[in-house]
Amino acid sequence: MNAHLSFEDGWKVLEQGILTCSKILEGSTGTRPTVAEYMNCYDCAYRMAVQTTSYCEEMYNGYRATLAESVRALVLPHLMHKRDDYLLRQLEKMWSNYCIMVKCISGFFNYLDRCFVEQRKLPCLEDTAATSFFSTVFSFFSHEVSEALLTLIRQERDGSNVDMDILMVIMRGICRSEVKSFMRNAVVQDTYAYYSRKSSEWIVQYPLQDYLAMVQDCMEKETMRLISYLHIPEGDSTELCLKVVSAPLMQMYDSYAREKQIGGQLLLQTYKTVEDDLLARCNRLTIDSGVDNSSGSYME
Repeated sequence: MNAHLSFEDGWKVLEQGILTCSKILEGSTGTRPTVAEYMNCYDCAYRMAVQTTSYCEEMYNGYRATLAESVRALVLPHLMHKRDDYLLRQLEKMWSNYCIMVKCISGFFNYLDRCFVEQRKLPCLEDTAATSFFSTVFSFFSHEVSEALLTLIRQERDGSNVDMDILMVIMRGICRSEVKSFMRNAVVQDTYAYYSRKSSEWIVQYPLQDYLAMVQDCMEKETMRLISYLHIPEGDSTELCLKVVSAPLMQMYDSYAREKQIGGQLLLQTYKTVEDDLLARCNRLTIDSGVDNSSGSYME
């Protein structure tokens, strides 16, 4: 029967395996543990998990902390003094290398992922690794990274050619991490601000029936956009779009229509048939009348 393995002794073995794999972060994809080294790390983690004095929690926390330290040491220096597209390209490169590294390291802790994590209902090792990466990156570069991502989303929305591969790879990674809530709020706020600006432009630029048709079109496109970027169910995306797309656009429509009536300039009768149909559809997209219509309420 194997003797008791202390956490300190066992973790030294695992740290050495992690150190070998961490060279992948710098692009050395050929630098991986040998089969013997890999099995030694796996056996070590397994013993520490199943022996009488189990160290599952310590290994889980050590895995998370060690990965975060790897990101601080090997990823952050590559992001220094970079902005916009250059920053995102470097971030995507480092994240892709990191994913290869994590796939290798997670194999050491396979038993931990299958048993301890599932029993405790903790984030799986891959999601924990994503948090270690993006939480560390955002702790230093949250403004730079989020603004670069939001800029790409705005450009894509306006029809510009953007590198969708980079955008989607990074957003998928973020959505696996605890940074997801931060980025979701940033996207929601930016989308609301975008359509608030557009509403004042479009209401004077287009006939009212065209404006209402644009509300419907924007709702449909933004619903799919938020599903894609934020990895949320369609129902949640539709609800968000009610707050950040339909609300500012329809508020502007209502305000403009009231002003026209107050000034004695009734809507042209030729608009009426089309308008009634479109308005009925758009009203189904608006928030319940009991909700506060102030702009702040749509950001909650």
